[in-house]
Amino acid sequence: MPTSRKNFELFALPEGLAGPPELLAPATYGDLGALELQHIERWIRERPDLVGEDLKIVTNQFAKFEGAKDRLDVLALDRNGRLVVIEVKRDTSGAYQDLQALRYAAFVATFRSAQLVDAYRAYVRKIENREVGEDEARKELEAFIVEGDLDVVDDDEQPRIILVAGSFESGVTSTVLWLRRVHRLDITCVQLVPYKIGEQLVLGSSILIPLPESADYEVKVAEKLHAATSKKEIGRLDQAKALAFIASVPKGRWTAYLDVAIAGGSPKGAMGVGSWLAKTTEDVPHVYRVLTVQGEVVVGYRADDPSLPQTPDDVRQRLEEEGVEFDTKGRASPLLRW
Repeated sequence: MPTSRKNFELFALPEGLAGPPELLAPATYGDLGALELQHIERWIRERPDLVGEDLKIVTNQFAKFEGAKDRLDVLALDRNGRLVVIEVKRDTSGAYQDLQALRYAAFVATFRSAQLVDAYRAYVRKIENREVGEDEARKELEAFIVEGDLDVVDDDEQPRIILVAGSFESGVTSTVLWLRRVHRLDITCVQLVPYKIGEQLVLGSSILIPLPESADYEVKVAEKLHAATSKKEIGRLDQAKALAFIASVPKGRWTAYLDVAIAGGSPKGAMGVGSWLAKTTEDVPHVYRVLTVQGEVVVGYRADDPSLPQTPDDVRQRLEEEGVEFDTKGRASPLLRW
């Protein structure tokens, strides 16, 4: 069984349209003297579309992870404001490129927008030899985002991953496909192959996973499976236990839909809990104390019981009267989470 797959081959037509195609053998980065850091990473920083899309490079060779000495190859921002971890290997992915990238994604998942601004300022200072202040750096990053601001990073706990290599071992591609299908992780495999045609060097770039033509289809299938799973999970919820937990939330505290789901024995049913509470005819006097996991009042909150807060603004006012503190972004203090 082959250990790697080729997804890109280049053919020459030396005799023009009438002659037979001749397969051009790819070169190796090793034979060309190309290195991961000095060459391939630099190419990606200079032309991010080498990996298939327009990206804003935030930093490279980042090593300021607490309690770890790992160095992230490249960290970028996409047009939607999502963080993108780019892990580069030279001629082959090796057997553990996927695991390494997942570790970096776990580190990056804790990043706040302020940390991203600091990393970008240091990167610009190192690569472009220019100094930018915090406000200017934030504006440069936010100018790249199509909608919204950089604070969207604070709400995203699942960075995207792009794996780049000359070829991919089957173990890596199988893992990537499984993570995409089962865990809905956004992971892309990009094959970057060098060729030497006469005296000219050529790079062939192709997206191995997901195939561009099937990307939208994969998203729709994943959403359908996720919706079906959510229905199953909420069906397992012990509603009596969930209601008892909500009733236990004391004055001056708040809880999250996730906490209610866990208390009711359905850890993955947080989304379903919200729908259930919106439709239940049960008396839930403390329902307004249930917020999102970020401590925010749900935008679509409403209450039929006149004794309860009627609007999201009313909810926040009632909670503040009870002693719950909110920050400037409208998030309840995590220290008061029940």
